[in-house]
Amino acid sequence: MATMTSLLDCLDAAYRLDLDDAGYVAHLAEIAAPILDRGLGVMAYTYDARGGQRPIIDHFAVSKRFDPTWLPKFYEAVDTAGVDVGSPQHPTGFAAWGHLTCGQASRIPAMRSILPLFAHIGGSRDAFAVNALDASGRGLWIGAPLKTTAKIPDKRVTLFTRFAAHLTSAFRIRKNAGNEKPEAAAILDPKGALLHAVRKDEEGDEGVVGARDDLRRATLAFDQARTKKMRADVDLATRRWRPLVVSRWSLLDEFDTDGRRFVIAVENSPPTRAPRKDLSEREHQIMTQAHLGHTDKEIAYELGLSVSTVRVLMHRATIKLGAATRKDALARFDALVQKRDE
Repeated sequence: MATMTSLLDCLDAAYRLDLDDAGYVAHLAEIAAPILDRGLGVMAYTYDARGGQRPIIDHFAVSKRFDPTWLPKFYEAVDTAGVDVGSPQHPTGFAAWGHLTCGQASRIPAMRSILPLFAHIGGSRDAFAVNALDASGRGLWIGAPLKTTAKIPDKRVTLFTRFAAHLTSAFRIRKNAGNEKPEAAAILDPKGALLHAVRKDEEGDEGVVGARDDLRRATLAFDQARTKKMRADVDLATRRWRPLVVSRWSLLDEFDTDGRRFVIAVENSPPTRAPRKDLSEREHQIMTQAHLGHTDKEIAYELGLSVSTVRVLMHRATIKLGAATRKDALARFDALVQKRDE
């Protein structure tokens, strides 16, 4: 568990906004090596899946220990086997793992036909990866080939599921901000005191002012996650530091010219698939995240809500959609979205 303290370094790195896209991916591949690398290096790439089941890779990078000369033979083997579309331009096996936030290839039934081909990647037999796919259709993938198929411990999977949620949140900020500095909806000191806030948002509600208590608690957790004591308990640190505060704001570090540190709250709500006016904004968010294949626990962590709140919102949305089960509700929700997009 010692190297898992580096997970917090990875979380910090995920929210860096001072690198271009290529540099960002390269930096993440290298800084993730201490927690993912099992002797064969680490790969990372961003991708665009808005076109459906055949995403396009935007930027690709590997850590120092990964030998890029392994990849051509791997792609050739995938193509020869005819089991999947795999190339330097397209992620391999996306149809199998695209709905997962993290996973081990040998534990995914649909990946079994591809698993033997991993031997071309340094003689590996398996792989473990984190997948940060936003509802916008843009994603970030970081993975490592493994020499054995030994099962990854559940506790480790839980931690990387949280890591994936932060990657998604951070990647969305980068995409929304472009080359600009994201606008602060609120500025707080590290102890959670609200120093500045936008008084009214576009809908006319109180925005951050009305959520000051939630922001204060989140800022304290955000600040404490960096303490030496908290770094010794990565599970607790990541449980407390959430990607979003009440499904709306992400917290970032900010320093002024005098070196004083502040915490800024940035509007970062996930995009929603919104086909029904009778569903609330959060019900739309819950349904959209669930449509990505995320569990109630994952959704709660991603949005900064409690699991019970997620379940209540899911139940309400299910009733409004006239469905009897979660599966049926998601199918009806998807059908409405597809009809809207036609």
